Amino acid sequence: MKPKQNISKTLLSKPTLHPHRAVWLRRTDAVAQLAGTTAVVVGHGLRRSGIIPWEFGVVPIFAMLVITACVIVRFRWSLAKRSFSRRHLGTVLAVGIWVVGLILVTIFGPIIPDTNGAGPGGPRWWGYVHVSELILVTYSIAGAIGGLRKFAAGGANPAMLLVTSFLILITLGTAALMLPICRNIPLGEPQSGATFLNAFFTATSASCVTGLIVVDTPTYWSRVGQIVIMCLFQIGGLGIMTFGAFFAVIAGRNVRLSEFATLRDLLSPEGVGNVRHLIFAILGFTFLAELIGMLLLLPLFEDLPLRQRLFQSLFHAISAFCNAGFSLTENSFVGMGHLWSVSGVIAALVIIGGLGFGVLYNVSSVVWTRVLTFLKQRTFRVPRQRRRLRLETKLVLLSTFALLLGGTLSIYLLERTGPNHEAGISIFDAWFQSVTFRTAGFNTVDLGLMQPSTKLIAIFLMVIGASPGSTGGGMKTIVFAVGAVGFLTVIRGRRKVEAFGRTISETTVNRALAIVFAFMFTVMLTTILLVIFEGRPELFLDHMFEAASAVGTVGVSSTVPNGLGGFISTTFSLTTPSQYVIIMAMFLGRVGPLTLLLALAGDGQKSRYEYPTERVTLG
Repeated sequence: MKPKQNISKTLLSKPTLHPHRAVWLRRTDAVAQLAGTTAVVVGHGLRRSGIIPWEFGVVPIFAMLVITACVIVRFRWSLAKRSFSRRHLGTVLAVGIWVVGLILVTIFGPIIPDTNGAGPGGPRWWGYVHVSELILVTYSIAGAIGGLRKFAAGGANPAMLLVTSFLILITLGTAALMLPICRNIPLGEPQSGATFLNAFFTATSASCVTGLIVVDTPTYWSRVGQIVIMCLFQIGGLGIMTFGAFFAVIAGRNVRLSEFATLRDLLSPEGVGNVRHLIFAILGFTFLAELIGMLLLLPLFEDLPLRQRLFQSLFHAISAFCNAGFSLTENSFVGMGHLWSVSGVIAALVIIGGLGFGVLYNVSSVVWTRVLTFLKQRTFRVPRQRRRLRLETKLVLLSTFALLLGGTLSIYLLERTGPNHEAGISIFDAWFQSVTFRTAGFNTVDLGLMQPSTKLIAIFLMVIGASPGSTGGGMKTIVFAVGAVGFLTVIRGRRKVEAFGRTISETTVNRALAIVFAFMFTVMLTTILLVIFEGRPELFLDHMFEAASAVGTVGVSSTVPNGLGGFISTTFSLTTPSQYVIIMAMFLGRVGPLTLLLALAGDGQKSRYEYPTERVTLG
């Protein structure tokens, strides 16, 4: 009886005649996706003068043939053929569209233009190739998102999932930027891609929305490379988990509880029922803000052709909202601080992107509720629900306002009264740098010429950074606010940390202290390594400035003497070991505080005993 019971359980759990063979067919499907997608990316990356190597056209077609054969065999083995298409909708749909596409290319092949520049095979052959590439890439992306969600639902540690997501993004970005099509190769030079270190550094900086560069973005990278960089900091800014959950929602599925645990810590929603609305709000508000920013930035590039104006505006709008700091201009926005599109539009995008999605969602819901309340009162109807600003929202808004105002005044006064700065800087430049020092990475003045005291203020702002759940980095404004409230509590002699009529738990205060310690330790360790590897102790402040910029994922860089009578960016002057140190600092600065927060997010096990309390001297 036991063998029969085992067989019945197998048939119920996996309705197929050969469950183990079906598993191997699914694995073969995954391998075909990986090989075919790699061939597509590499083939187009090697494309020069409109020619794609014909070998890279064979692989996608063969991969789709393998996927088709696997799904046909699995269908033949299935014991529930009526529900097979519903259970494997993605695969069946991809194969069906591919077959229809091949039939259409066969019929209309002679009138299809040869997109490969009269390459071998003719237009009909390359029609088959392009249809296979399009279907394969789409199917692979959908499969990758589904695999990520299954991994998240399998009880994976959210902190490990976050680190893994960024590692995958950096790896893919590095591989893409090393392709020759991503590099702007001058005439007469051999056709080659970027070096591994340049691609690795740039991909890490873009994925971690930092903005530090070792090669000039507008001249070293081609338009394709710039698009890859833009995609990297767009995905890195919003977060891979947010994208995965969003695509799951629009597919008609609910966000899993394990995914909610990650979203809760990253985005701070108010409850499980609000996650769906929060995800839509994130993507909708982000793309709307970037679109409006792009339109408002068009006058800034009015001397360029229309297509270049649109791309420049879009690139800088996304870079500003994601607090990435990448720029396609010759020297960021130096000398443009007085322009409203820089001090107004760019600064506004940076501030809004750095407030945090949870704060924006809470503020918008409160404003919308009050508008509805006002309208209902006009029609003599009592409102059903009343929303309020959460304590976190109040602390974020207050600390952001204080840092912007204090930073602007400090930078302006220090630069106007410091030695060798008789003219000083304008209030617009002081305002813009106060905004961008907190993770944006743009600059309107030469940072190397700033006073040492101003650089220390900048380091202070970079260490604090943006707000929780935002596109920016740093140890977060809420940590700064909790520390400030705790300081006032000690001064007033109170036992509980209180703010705005609410008590902040002791656990939250301890976690804030842990984040401060971890962040300061990372900054100091990065500075020490830079000083050791560079061997230029006279540039200690500039190296600390660079370390804070990397760990805070800011992206600003000072300038140092290049030994030839001129000046060069500190990042450009770093040796190879120091560049790897900065890469690690950017990665830790992006995922480190978040990972620590996720690791501390659980309540933990309560002890059954408690040690005796003993006083220690603090000063």
